[in-house]
Amino acid sequence: MAIFKSEDTKGKREDLASFISMITRDETPFLSSIGSKKATSVFHEWQTDELTAPAANAKAEGLDYTAADTPVSTTRLGNYSQILVKEIKISKTLDSVSKAGRNSEFAYQMKKKGTELKRDLEHALVGTRQITTGSGVADAVPDNTGRQLGGVQSWIPKDHNWDASAGTPAFQAAAGGDGATAHTDGTAGTHVLALSDVDEVMQKVYEEGGKATVLMMSPSNKRSFSSLAQAATNVRRNIDELGSLRQSVELYESDFGIVKVIPNYIQGLASGLDISVGVGGATDVIVYDPSWWAMATLRALHTTDVGQKGDSTVGMIVEETTLECRNPSGNGLISGLGVLVA
Repeated sequence: MAIFKSEDTKGKREDLASFISMITRDETPFLSSIGSKKATSVFHEWQTDELTAPAANAKAEGLDYTAADTPVSTTRLGNYSQILVKEIKISKTLDSVSKAGRNSEFAYQMKKKGTELKRDLEHALVGTRQITTGSGVADAVPDNTGRQLGGVQSWIPKDHNWDASAGTPAFQAAAGGDGATAHTDGTAGTHVLALSDVDEVMQKVYEEGGKATVLMMSPSNKRSFSSLAQAATNVRRNIDELGSLRQSVELYESDFGIVKVIPNYIQGLASGLDISVGVGGATDVIVYDPSWWAMATLRALHTTDVGQKGDSTVGMIVEETTLECRNPSGNGLISGLGVLVA
């Protein structure tokens, strides 16, 4: 008698798991590390100030008033708010049929798009994008022609940018530091990350009165940093009481303070500085103090119920926000690095 096998019968139920597994990361390391505040205008402004350099000060007894110490005005800085939008359009039929892993396709896609929007914001923050006022008119121009906020790198002073792409690494003197100008170095050099690079930038920030507490870098540079630290003569790999070998280095105690070493996967999405789309991460290390940064939000992340459009349900997720750099001199950058670990 012939065997009646599974492929010979009709009416088999499909075996589709009732969950959806998503592997892409949803963290926003830089965004999560800084503060937040309310913006009240499209162009958000703030002021910075600094003390004069220490100098000899020993005057004669009975000295007349000379008005020699002329007050210096504060510096006024500002950044434009950027409108980030995600849109979905779901057919009524799709939201009516039985689906595995979610009841409402519209609700599932809105949640997914909200996470994607936050990743887009992180992309804008850690990239080389500078301030643009925008030329766009709603529904009349292509995407990405609206106002763009100046990201982290555009606010770091040019003389705080340790350019490793040069033959001999040195602080850059070309551009950057006002929010409106991107740093001009755009290609990876052959110089790989060294602890001395970190020390140079930490010292520069310290001399300006700041105290950086975070090193943020691509995953490849994070591996490079751990390899550098483990190779140092005064550092040993830690084996805990369970026998686990600790390779990663999360804290680095420099001459100018302890810093956390944090990988940012979005910085690793580009092989080099890509000014055109604002991703400038794989070759860069951001050296910063989170207390000097904040997101100034004009319109918080919210959903806009567009409603019905024919036989579909349409929705938008919108956020309008900008980056406040409370004092640029409290931060630094190592740029144009080669990669030690692929």
